[in-house]
Amino acid sequence: MRAFPYVLVLCSVFSGPIAAAQEAAYVPPDFLSSTPPLPADIDQAGAWRLDLAETLRIAVRQNLGVSLERQTLKVSTLSITVARGLFEPTLELSYAHGSSRTPPSTSQEGMAGEIFEATDDRWQLSLGQRLATGMQLSVDFGTTRSSSTLGTAVAPLNYRTTLSLGVTQPLLRGFSTDLDLPRYTVLQARLGSEREKQQLAIVVADLVERAEAAYWDVVRALYRYSLGRLSLERAEAQLTLARRQIESGVLPPSDVISAESTLAQRRLQLVQAEEAIGAAWDSLRGILHLPRDQWSRAILPIDTPKFVPSAVGLDDAMKLATANRPELAQIDLDVRQATLALRKAENDKLPQIDLGLVGTIVGQDDRYAPALGQLGEVEARGWSVFLNLTWTPLRRATGAAAEISQTQLDMTTTRREQLVQTIWLAVRQAQRDLQSAARQVAAAAKFRELAEKSLDVEQRKFLNGTSSNFLIAQRQEELAAAQFSELDAVVAHTKASTALARATGRLLDERHIDLAVK
Repeated sequence: MRAFPYVLVLCSVFSGPIAAAQEAAYVPPDFLSSTPPLPADIDQAGAWRLDLAETLRIAVRQNLGVSLERQTLKVSTLSITVARGLFEPTLELSYAHGSSRTPPSTSQEGMAGEIFEATDDRWQLSLGQRLATGMQLSVDFGTTRSSSTLGTAVAPLNYRTTLSLGVTQPLLRGFSTDLDLPRYTVLQARLGSEREKQQLAIVVADLVERAEAAYWDVVRALYRYSLGRLSLERAEAQLTLARRQIESGVLPPSDVISAESTLAQRRLQLVQAEEAIGAAWDSLRGILHLPRDQWSRAILPIDTPKFVPSAVGLDDAMKLATANRPELAQIDLDVRQATLALRKAENDKLPQIDLGLVGTIVGQDDRYAPALGQLGEVEARGWSVFLNLTWTPLRRATGAAAEISQTQLDMTTTRREQLVQTIWLAVRQAQRDLQSAARQVAAAAKFRELAEKSLDVEQRKFLNGTSSNFLIAQRQEELAAAQFSELDAVVAHTKASTALARATGRLLDERHIDLAVK
């Protein structure tokens, strides 16, 4: 706890030259220059050497949240095909058979007391197709086979074939010149699928940021354990030196208590650091969704945190966020959906006017082949034009639906403004955190340099008999705190850099994350 005031003092004292310190390349201390070692009791050969890129690939591939979101995206993509089913050709085939024995109902049909037999077989093939304009095309081919003993029958056996072509086009409701309203369901499905793509990007970006944070937490825990080992070795060396001083009569025997107390404290801190490693490992394993049989395997991160000051200005960062944040792309899709829904609601207030044309060709004979061949001769033919009007003059329901759609569009637009404000604040905070972390790295590095010099001076004074074990322990504790502070500052800067990339929407591109549905 004694280190925090020290850091605050250094931050204020060196706030002037910090900018100049940042301009110079940061040189990490020895304990941050190489891969952190594992504790001695861990199987070094069996450890999983893991870099950050592989960590992110595993997380994106195996994380359950991402897996669920990919499945949701797959469903939304298939929903486009479902919506397109409205424009697929429709084929209908029907057959009917009838038979009757009836007396004549008129003298033309026959004499009283007679019973006449009649049989009918009908089969029909219909093909329908809806076009993107809303136009409905239909082709109907039907055949009737009739046999009858009635006097009014055309022939004892008669075949009648019919071919009809129909076209129906809506003119007001359900139609627009840009074809958006006739294709409303398809467009809504497309917008929904695009929205799910952006949702997947949001989920993966959150996962990547958490995975990186967990990775660096493991690195930090291992470094802290390594620094704890160094601190313990310094305490052991000081205890050995104190005992020699006592044996030579330079120090009183009571001074060994202070050195032994410091050593005991360092051992306790080392145990706590080892426990922190296990907790950091479990956190990373959970994010990676590792199989249970792999949770006992040690993880050794091989990437080290790098301190590279950022030069992105606030305005540039906000421009990046506006162009790349998936949340903004998602809310823009919501605005488009709401706008399209409002257009449809306004269009539904119009009358339903359908203009249609039907043409028919008929063939008839007592044999099927000639009846079928007469269709090609186009002798028996007919056509008709029709206009259908359907309208609800009061328009209470459709008017209310349009007002609801307008309100929903207004609400979506307001939510977009809220989101822009939230992103603006997030970018500013991420930028501020990154700058603050950079200043803390410079201050912590200076803190560590001074602590090293202070301990070296105190050790020389101790050898000359002008210092004590208590002061040595104090300087050792200050050095350990300074090293921890520099480690924490560098890791915090690395996380802040990731947070800024997330805030500007560039995280996935910078990490080369592929969002393609597998």
